[in-house]
Amino acid sequence: MFKIAIIGRPNVGKSTLFNKLVGRSIAITDDTPGVTRDRKEAKGKLGPLEFMVIDTAGLENKISEKSLEKRMVEQTEFAVSDADLCLFVVDAKEGITNSDLHFAQWLRKLGKKTVLLANKSESRGEQIFDGEYYKLGFGQPTGISAEHKLGFGDLYEKIAPEIEAYEEVFEEAESSDLQVAIVGRPNAGKSTFLNKILGQDRLITGPEAGITRDAISLNYEFKGKKIRLIDTAGIRKKASITQKLEKLSSLDSFRALRFAQVVILLIDCNSLLDHQDMALAGEIVKEGRGLVFAINKIDTIKGDKEIFMRDVRQRIQALFPQIDGAAILATSGQTGYNVEKSLDFALETYEQWQTYIPTSKLVEWLKIATAEHAPKLHKGNAIKLKYATQIKRRPPTFAIFTNHIKPLEGAYERFLVNHLREFFSLKLTPIRLVLRKSENPFEGRKEKIFSKKTHKKK
Repeated sequence: MFKIAIIGRPNVGKSTLFNKLVGRSIAITDDTPGVTRDRKEAKGKLGPLEFMVIDTAGLENKISEKSLEKRMVEQTEFAVSDADLCLFVVDAKEGITNSDLHFAQWLRKLGKKTVLLANKSESRGEQIFDGEYYKLGFGQPTGISAEHKLGFGDLYEKIAPEIEAYEEVFEEAESSDLQVAIVGRPNAGKSTFLNKILGQDRLITGPEAGITRDAISLNYEFKGKKIRLIDTAGIRKKASITQKLEKLSSLDSFRALRFAQVVILLIDCNSLLDHQDMALAGEIVKEGRGLVFAINKIDTIKGDKEIFMRDVRQRIQALFPQIDGAAILATSGQTGYNVEKSLDFALETYEQWQTYIPTSKLVEWLKIATAEHAPKLHKGNAIKLKYATQIKRRPPTFAIFTNHIKPLEGAYERFLVNHLREFFSLKLTPIRLVLRKSENPFEGRKEKIFSKKTHKKK
C-alpha cells in the first residue's frame, strides 16, 4: 500500500495530522515538544484515497552523537526511506526557522517526493506565503489546519496524483492470525526484546526509562503465522504517574493489552516480582488474555540460572494459582536467548486460549473427575454434579450444574479446574469455571391430584 511519512521539527502538529488522516486518536498529542519518539504506522484515508500513514519523531538540528534525539532522527530517516511520499510540515504561525531550512536541504538530498504543508493556518484566511517558504525548495506550500481539518481538499489534490501514478499495486494484507502485546514496567527491555525478534533496530532503545510512549504495532510472520506485535510504554504504579504524557502512555498500553489475544509480560530479573509486575499480571488475568511470563535480562544473573528460575516459577505459581501452568521462561532481549521460544509459547497459548470442547466430552470428563474424587456430603446429603458445558471461549469458560453450589467453592472447585486442565491439555491458557444451580423443573408448580373414577358397566 502507498506509504506517506509525516515529518517536520517538534510541535508543528504532525501527530494531530496523523490522527485526522487515520480517523481516530492513535498518536498522543500534547503541546510539549518531542512527544512522539518511535515512528507509528496506521491505515489512513482522505476522501476515496487509502494509504499507510507514518507519524515520526520531530526532527532536531542540534543533537549529540549518542543522545536519544539522535536515535529518534534515525527512526525518522528509516520512515522517509520506506515512504513513497513525504508531507513536510512547518508551522505557519511561527514561520520558517533555521531547523526547517536545515531539514529541507536534508530531504532534497534524499530525493524523496515531498509536499510542503504550512500547518496552523486556520486564522489567516486566503494564504499568501512569503518568499521564505520557497527557500525550502518544495514550491507552493499548501495551507492547512490539522486541528480543524481545514485545507484537506487542497491536500487531497496534492496526494491523489501521486497515488494514481503509483506503478506497483499493493494488495491489502490479510488480517493477522494473532495479536501479541509486549508489556512490562519501564526499562524492562521490551523494545530491545522486539528488535531481537524482528532482527533489526526497528524501535528506539537506550538506558533511559520510558523511551516508548505510544503503543507501536508491527506486522511479523513467524512459522507461517501472521503476528501483529505491539510494543507498549512501560507501566508504573498509578500513584507514581504524575505527568500528563505518562498517564496518556499508560492508557495507551492498557488499551493494547485489552485488544491483544496473548500478552508477553516482560519482567526484569534484577528487580523480580515487583508489586507492579504482579499488578500487571493480575490485570492480564482479569482481562482473560493468554499470558507468557518472560523473565528478561537473564544474562545478567550470576550463579546457577536453573535454580534461580525454579524459585521464580514456584513464586509465580503460588501468587497466581488460577493460571497454574502458564509459560514462565528465562529470556534475554540483548543476546536473543529464548526470544523465539517465547513466540512459540505465545502461539501454543493462543491455540489453547480459543479451544472449544463439545458438551458430550465435558459430561464424560465430569463423570471421570467425580469418580476419582467425589465431593463431600452436604448436611448428610450427596452433592450431585449433573452437567457440564462450555459457555464461552477465548478464554475457555465452563459451567457445571449442581444441586449445591456453596460447598463446592474453594478447594473442590480448584480440583475441578486442575483436573480439567490436565484432562484436556489446557495448561497454558487461563480457564474459568462457573458453578450454577441445577433447578428442579417442577419446583413451584402445584401438584395435580389424580383420583380413580369408578365406571359402572352398562
